[in-house]
Amino acid sequence: MNLLNSAYEIFIYLFILLYTSMNKPDPRVRQAITIEEDILKKAKEEARKKGIPLSRLIENFLRFFIEPKVYCFKCGEKFSSVEAELCPKCGWMICPKCGACRCVLGDEAATAVFHMRRLYEDLLVGRVK
Repeated sequence: MNLLNSAYEIFIYLFILLYTSMNKPDPRVRQAITIEEDILKKAKEEARKKGIPLSRLIENFLRFFIEPKVYCFKCGEKFSSVEAELCPKCGWMICPKCGACRCVLGDEAATAVFHMRRLYEDLLVGRVK
């Protein structure tokens, strides 16, 4: 009888756990978007190869779009580009950890970083086609 009571209690506990987890509101919403068919097909294939759900790719991009985080080119620290201070001399973001900006780079490195930043900006505003 004691064993049956324990099994019954476990069953009730699991039922309550399952019931409460099923009734939690899902913060995600469905959204219909229009994407060129060929791009969507290729993106789905790449996502499948990499084991990444397409919805996670879109969500990650949108998160980055509204809260962009970048890495310092000198120390590698990840920081918010929105909250970063700008250097009054060169106009680039200042790393909150090491204080690096364009001023610490040579011309060749600054050119490379500049073009990488242009690609990032092109991706965000849709200039890459």
